[in-house]
Amino acid sequence: MRTITIGEIITDLDKTIPLRWQESYDNAGLLCGNKEEKCTGIYVCFDISESVVEKTIANNCNLIVSHHPLVFRAMKRFTSKDNVTTTLLKAITNNIALYSAHTNLDAANPGVNTILANKLGIRNIRPLCEDTRTNEEGFFGIGGIGELEEATELKEYLLHIKKTLNIHNIKYIEGKNDKIKTVAFCGGSGSEFIDDALRHNADCFLTADIKYHQFLDCEKQIALADIGHFESESFIKEHLIALLSEKFCNFVPLFMDSTPNKVKNI
Repeated sequence: MRTITIGEIITDLDKTIPLRWQESYDNAGLLCGNKEEKCTGIYVCFDISESVVEKTIANNCNLIVSHHPLVFRAMKRFTSKDNVTTTLLKAITNNIALYSAHTNLDAANPGVNTILANKLGIRNIRPLCEDTRTNEEGFFGIGGIGELEEATELKEYLLHIKKTLNIHNIKYIEGKNDKIKTVAFCGGSGSEFIDDALRHNADCFLTADIKYHQFLDCEKQIALADIGHFESESFIKEHLIALLSEKFCNFVPLFMDSTPNKVKNI
């Protein structure tokens, strides 16, 4: 069996979901690890945690491919016992490479937003915001807008989303119309795009991490629904597995993490 290096896997991913597509605040890409190392196995997850690193070691893998980067902000010291530092040190100590595909994967087609739209029955989708990269092959953008097959009662549609994405509860506020047809969406945290959804005259905007006063500001203007950060993105693990399987399933073992949302509801 031909050996595959960590660098070869990263190079192949960059062809489909280039790092140049990530947002300026992001920290996607290789966080730690040696590209020249032979890859013994790939562990795919949504969030990197100490338990994920432990499962990676137990499965004899040396590359973790995640959606969310472990580190977003600059770190000056590695002496504290917070989760990020503990996890990073465990990965480095055990020679585990950490790679993430975050907002570059959000913006890809297929990617977080296009897959979300497909799952929720939103058709004829187009980017929610103007972007100079829209003409690049495989690029869609952060957030989108499209139409349902037919106008649907808001509560009926939200119950459909709740079942489809296995969401415990959805916070929402009603808009100007009893029924909705034009739906804007942004997987993960996308409340900064509310004005864009309004500008496009969307009946409803689906995203996560919406603040209380943002809900109130939208009342009777646009239906606003918080469908959960984890729930609106976690399916992307299956897509990453599919991407990696196309080229590497015959050369390295692939594993997918099954950790549920750690933020609980009662």
